[in-house]
Amino acid sequence: MPHDSPTAAPWLDLTTPITDQMLHWPDNAPVHIRLTRNMAWGDAANVTELSLSAHTATHVDAPRHFLADGADVTKLDLNTLIGPARVLRIEHAEFVTRAELERLLPDLPPGERLLFRTRNTERDWARQPFTQDFVKVRADAAEWLRDKQVVCVGVDYLSVGPADTHKILLGAGITVIEGLHLQAAEPGRYDMICLPLLIEGADGAPARIIAKRL
Repeated sequence: MPHDSPTAAPWLDLTTPITDQMLHWPDNAPVHIRLTRNMAWGDAANVTELSLSAHTATHVDAPRHFLADGADVTKLDLNTLIGPARVLRIEHAEFVTRAELERLLPDLPPGERLLFRTRNTERDWARQPFTQDFVKVRADAAEWLRDKQVVCVGVDYLSVGPADTHKILLGAGITVIEGLHLQAAEPGRYDMICLPLLIEGADGAPARIIAKRL
């Protein structure tokens, strides 16, 4: 595989770091990271124990998250998570709406991957207390994304929105990325790679996502 030239666009890391006791959805498991073996204690190696929800920091939802008979995270189509993507700046203060998407993307072809940068990003949400006052994808926008045959949607908070939004997107086979760190990603087209952990039976999984401006 050829290396990037010195003038090529750099890869941006769009992943929210997982840190001990970090922000989490209130009814999900809290995040704990601790050493169970430590060279400072005289052990031969350092060994870290992790305890966290599958929906921690930057993560991917599997259909099983909101669909009783949905597939787990091991069955996700990685083609939906790798390839060209668009970062869109959403101006609405409360929702991603159908009207704004129609204005921004009047001729959207099928197969697109869309990452929504909202006011969530501007307030550095991962370092703030949990709030329900985040920009959500409204059901009318989810239906439009389904009808336009979008294959992947990414958002810059821990959730894409309420249950109906999840069910519309996941039921249509749209892969959902939540908890994106988009501070360095200005609106535009990118080459994206997002790889969730391969956890059998899980309804989601933390992921590492990188993107390079096209």
